[in-house]
Amino acid sequence: MKRERRQELKENELAELIGRWMQKIAPYSQAILVGLVAIVVLYVGWMVWANWARAVEQNAWNALYAALETGGPADLEAVAEQYPRTDAGHWARLLAADLHLRFGCQEMLTNKANAAQELRKAIDGYLAVRGVSGSPFFQQRVLWGLARAYEALSGTRQGQGELENAIKVYQELVDRWPDGPYAELARRRIAFLNKPENRQFYDMFAAYEPPKPTTNTEGTGSVLPPPITPGPTEVPPPTPPAPEGTGKSQSAQPQSQPSEPVAAPSQTPGQLPELPAPESGETKSAPPQPAGSGPASSGSQPQQTQGSSESKAEPPATSGNEASENK
Repeated sequence: MKRERRQELKENELAELIGRWMQKIAPYSQAILVGLVAIVVLYVGWMVWANWARAVEQNAWNALYAALETGGPADLEAVAEQYPRTDAGHWARLLAADLHLRFGCQEMLTNKANAAQELRKAIDGYLAVRGVSGSPFFQQRVLWGLARAYEALSGTRQGQGELENAIKVYQELVDRWPDGPYAELARRRIAFLNKPENRQFYDMFAAYEPPKPTTNTEGTGSVLPPPITPGPTEVPPPTPPAPEGTGKSQSAQPQSQPSEPVAAPSQTPGQLPELPAPESGETKSAPPQPAGSGPASSGSQPQQTQGSSESKAEPPATSGNEASENK
């Protein structure tokens, strides 16, 4: 019983305490209710805004990756303009400045005017993201690119005096992050640029103007010489075939010049042509010419074979009566 009594007394005390507090806050009950509703609304609004910001950030990164596939600074700058307050937009601006810096350095030995324009665009891009609140690595990356752009621009007529700005940015990078990934590189560049001979080199390079590329006269716009087309291939004249032998096979030998044609022997109608003398050294007289009938009177002539030293012409056969008449 005593324990139950004690419990009742505690409950009564708690009820009395709550009643007193309710009486005290009763005049402010409406304000308290409004405050509670405001807290709920703020919480819901914060949740909606967080989801929206997360979706925008994701869209910005997707647009950045798509722009990186094309590789053009204009696409990266468009992403930076569309998402200016996102980390992806800041990186897009930084990467676009890197591309302008690379293009400017490539044009230094061909077109100084275009190189200066590209380097100015790079400097403007770095300065646009220099003051944003990002990660320490992002800020070091911006300062390193800005110093390199100033140094490259000092090699042109439009950028004389920018070498001092490059040294200042390098020094800022070393002072703010002495153990950072770019600190040692920045120290080397400072030591290099402070040497008088290197400063003199940059002054001489700024005064240098590369020769303009020449184009061909055909109006094609190409700086390469026209292609060389091979001429017609000269074919050597054909070699005349070697004369055929009558008795023995002879090996073909190359001839430098074709042999001159042999002139036909002069003859009168009804007479046999003079036969060539044999090359064996024996001298034979021409056979007697028949006066009447015979092969000569019919107009047929013996065929001559040229090119063989062993071939001999056979005289036409005559009868014994005709030979005795001639005698």
